[in-house]
Amino acid sequence: MQSTEQSKPLFGADNNALVALVSANLMFAVTYAMTRMVFFLEGLPMAQFYDQVVHHFMLSPYYQEALEKPWTFFIYNWSHDQFWTLCGNMIWLTVFGTILQNQKANKHLFPIYLYSGILGAIAFIAMGAGVSFMGAELSIMALATAALSLNPTYQLQFNGTRGIPVWLIFTVYFILQLATHITGTPVFFLTFNVGGLVGVLYMYLLKKKIDLGNWMHVMVKKFNGFLAPKEVQ
Repeated sequence: MQSTEQSKPLFGADNNALVALVSANLMFAVTYAMTRMVFFLEGLPMAQFYDQVVHHFMLSPYYQEALEKPWTFFIYNWSHDQFWTLCGNMIWLTVFGTILQNQKANKHLFPIYLYSGILGAIAFIAMGAGVSFMGAELSIMALATAALSLNPTYQLQFNGTRGIPVWLIFTVYFILQLATHITGTPVFFLTFNVGGLVGVLYMYLLKKKIDLGNWMHVMVKKFNGFLAPKEVQ
């Protein structure tokens, strides 16, 4: 299977997809927080901050508005408006990302994250959510189902403790998501399931020797080759 072609990278390695994903989310969060602080120090109303800044990070629930700012299809799932939401998402991202890396699926983290974000955004709008959205939940759900699909019996090991099966970790995560969004619009929870289906489909096709992320791997390899220093003859 193609997911076993790559061993788990070192924490500080350039090809560590999990570190890259977490770092990107944190960089977005820091930029967001600093911009908000500038508005606060300048005495500008928060309504203006949301209108001039947050509006360009959030996914609009209406096609017409969303198509006027198409970049939000690619960045809404890297952006967070609440600190504790960011912390929770990064913890779960690390958990499921680690499970996938331990099973030598490091290079598939970014493609799953990207595909689930885009397809989840389309589903979110198509289902008529009626409210804007930002956050990594859809992509994390995809990584969770991908980890479960890859090997449901895999156990995440901790120092000095017995392993925790991935199906149990996924169940806890799923219940928490259900409890968090059960009081809101059902579209949120339905869209999370769409993100989850992306993870399942990605792994299913991967087991059939169809790598949906291959074009990304080729692009990154060519880009790294372009940036590599050339030998002087």
